[in-house]
Amino acid sequence: MGKVLLTMMGRSVWGLFNSVWSNIRQFDYLPDKVYVLTAGCETARGQMAKDMLVVLLKEHGSPAEVELVDVPGDDIKEIGRKVNEIIGAENAKGSEVAVDVTPGTKAIVLGTVIGSGKVKVDHIFYLYIESLQNASRPYLEIPLDLQSSHDLLKEVR
Repeated sequence: MGKVLLTMMGRSVWGLFNSVWSNIRQFDYLPDKVYVLTAGCETARGQMAKDMLVVLLKEHGSPAEVELVDVPGDDIKEIGRKVNEIIGAENAKGSEVAVDVTPGTKAIVLGTVIGSGKVKVDHIFYLYIESLQNASRPYLEIPLDLQSSHDLLKEVR
């Protein structure tokens, strides 16, 4: 039992990393375990994201368990099935589950949202950045007034 985050690789490792960092700072959501849907990204990029997340999480006091989960990038139904399986297993353990849709491609985000519809999700995080001009840098090097963090489920409930 603990906090779990399901997130995804997108076009930028920074999008994934900065969004997790934002969730820690803005919502005090420090996950014990992170699942990263990789959607066939090259192994080196997935490993880089994992290594970066481990450092970030450990620096904040998390056990920093990060698992890369390869899913097909264009099969929304299969992505949804895998997400449902992961979140369902975490629900059975009593984990608090968050999904971060910031870095994903449309197919992965749609599969994730559809797959999480049958299981309990406590948070859906999204980090909006007004301009992507300087987005490929660490979170605190991007002007905070250009960024807005959202816990979408809390905002709509």
